[in-house]
Amino acid sequence: MSNTGKIRLGSHCPPITDAQGQPVLSLPADWQGLVIEETIVPARAECGPQYSGVPTLIIGVNANVKRWYRSGCHTLELDAPPPAFDVLGSAYERDHGRWDGEEGSSLKVTLPESVLQRYLPEQVHCFDIETRFAVTDHQLRDTLLALATEFKQGLPNGLMYAEGLSLMALGWLNAHYSLKGKQNSGGQKLSVRQKRQIDDYIHSSLGEAISVDKIAALINISPSHLFLLFRSSFGMPPHQYVLKRRVERVAQLLKSEPERSISDIAIATGFSSQAHMTKVFKRFMQQTPSRWKAQ
Repeated sequence: MSNTGKIRLGSHCPPITDAQGQPVLSLPADWQGLVIEETIVPARAECGPQYSGVPTLIIGVNANVKRWYRSGCHTLELDAPPPAFDVLGSAYERDHGRWDGEEGSSLKVTLPESVLQRYLPEQVHCFDIETRFAVTDHQLRDTLLALATEFKQGLPNGLMYAEGLSLMALGWLNAHYSLKGKQNSGGQKLSVRQKRQIDDYIHSSLGEAISVDKIAALINISPSHLFLLFRSSFGMPPHQYVLKRRVERVAQLLKSEPERSISDIAIATGFSSQAHMTKVFKRFMQQTPSRWKAQ
């Protein structure tokens, strides 16, 4: 169906901005994962013809509005406040939309072809999701809200954590909303050799930026496949495992190089700051780096 005269879904909604007029949610320049925007949901509004064009999710953050979507002679009436959200396939179109309720905000999450090419290369030309309205899926919603919070706070847990959330959401969509369905990994795990390669790489790169892409390229598999096999092989997702190894290295250096400052050790082991390192260290070790060093 032609999209002539139609606008992209959600493009009529302005982004939420700060005091300087900049979007409160902005993606890093080198970001290659799911695309997220936070926009205003007006209390009352109407919009003409719209289309999605790519797999799209519209997640109300705090908006409580009643909606009417007309496609041809059929009108869909929706009165489902958060946590319910809409999952829309790339072919979704509507002729008219109307909203009435309380103003709020929503997240628009899209899966452009570049994301599919990078993370699902074997499905890039056939991947799509099933259109569903008023979906209640706390796992997916919470993952995407956590990803949006990471961007709004300037990636306090690092790029790899954000990549992990993006991959987790993509994998969940592929498993539960894909039109074709996702092939089960069948309990597959990484080989002993692959695990050793990954472990050696992480150990030698703790002070650098470690990404899922780099680890996947190391053993020549796609990032999405790595994410599935990594958890089944190491018992945790990649970003969590890297943090664990970094904390182990910090603990070692605090004992073996007591004259070295904690802030210096934090930077040397890949943490963005001493505060970030302290927060993660306490989570794994149940005490602060200073107390560990003193003991």
